[in-house]
Amino acid sequence: KASYELRLGEDRFRAVVGEGRFEISRGGSERTEATIETDAGTLAALVYYGRPLAEALRLGEIKIEGEEVTVERFLGLFALPEPAVLAVEA
Repeated sequence: KASYELRLGEDRFRAVVGEGRFEISRGGSERTEATIETDAGTLAALVYYGRPLAEALRLGEIKIEGEEVTVERFLGLFALPEPAVLAVEA
């Protein structure tokens, strides 16, 4: 079980992961394994396009509190589904 705080501009979100569940709600959290502060575009690049966290950290596009491996684990929770295959009738 782990809890995270995600800061996107002025918006704050609390995410709790554990026991096969992932819950996210508005608001900050006092006790977290990691805090992530970034913008929506950077978050999308990290989550969906495989951008390395180390690169975003180096360029100052994301700030984290907590261990980098913990943030990597959180970012891995947002895998996109496989694209649908278009069935063509012959």
